[in-house]
Amino acid sequence: MSSLINMLHDGRSGGSGTRSSLLGPFYRQDSPHRKLGDSIATEEGGPEICIYGRVVNEWDEGISGASIEIWQCDDEGMYDLQKLDPSMMDLRGRFHADEKGRFYLRTVRPLGYLIPMDGPVGDMIRAQQRHGYRPAHIHFLISAPGYRELVTALYLRNDDHIESDTVFGVTEALMTETQLRDLSSPILYLPSIRFDFTLGTAAAGDASGRVGADPSQITTGALVLAHH
Repeated sequence: MSSLINMLHDGRSGGSGTRSSLLGPFYRQDSPHRKLGDSIATEEGGPEICIYGRVVNEWDEGISGASIEIWQCDDEGMYDLQKLDPSMMDLRGRFHADEKGRFYLRTVRPLGYLIPMDGPVGDMIRAQQRHGYRPAHIHFLISAPGYRELVTALYLRNDDHIESDTVFGVTEALMTETQLRDLSSPILYLPSIRFDFTLGTAAAGDASGRVGADPSQITTGALVLAHH
């Protein structure tokens, strides 16, 4: 259902901009601010990679100062909310593009994972004779004043489950893979992923591309409603 909403949401934009993907249940809106080139891996080791590219508008012009939020699981398929104390953050960060819309950062290569299969979700997936795995992916939330907010993810093409994502989040336009000898990379000694994100111009009342929210905000809202 979430993926269907994403498709309808993309359709309203007239096809301009990078394809959206699922926000997912692990987004946290207070990711730490980091400098270009920093690593978002503060607690985990694992194979390091570089991610770089540009944030541009529909005319391929760089968007100066665009905000780039990124979050992902580790090289064992676990998010910080699953492994660490809730007060701690790992594999998250907020960067700002330079004056030409360029960005780059370091992280670890994520691993695909099995979603929780207990409860009614697991029952539904088993009834459909599906496996419950998500392919390795990296989440992004990108925004800039005057542009439509983009929620998307990059999916690693060589993952075993790239063609059968259990939540139907993968599209061909969002598939990518690390390159070993990318002479354009700002960090030459690391495998790299190059991806340019395009933001569509925001229409009145249509500045956000989010389908979902920070879980802590959902919990807070539920508590407020219960109190009243």
